[in-house]
Amino acid sequence: MKEGEKMSEEKSVRELEREMKEARIREKQMHDDNVTKNRDYSVAGIDPTTTVEKKIPGASDIPDVILLPKKRKKGKENRPF
Repeated sequence: MKEGEKMSEEKSVRELEREMKEARIREKQMHDDNVTKNRDYSVAGIDPTTTVEKKIPGASDIPDVILLPKKRKKGKENRPF
């Protein structure tokens, strides 16, 4: 067999790559057809009806504990100095 005859019998690399690309496209289309959209528009997060606000205990409420002082808001909020 000559090399030219061998190439005509077997598929070339480009033809194989083209077939692989087409197969990937078909597989993706099949997957996309089966995907369903989630239409649950409920608000995510903590349920405010069941949560209870807990106060942070002060330094005098816990014996033998020294806590840092509570942080205060700066008077100039959006200014660096």
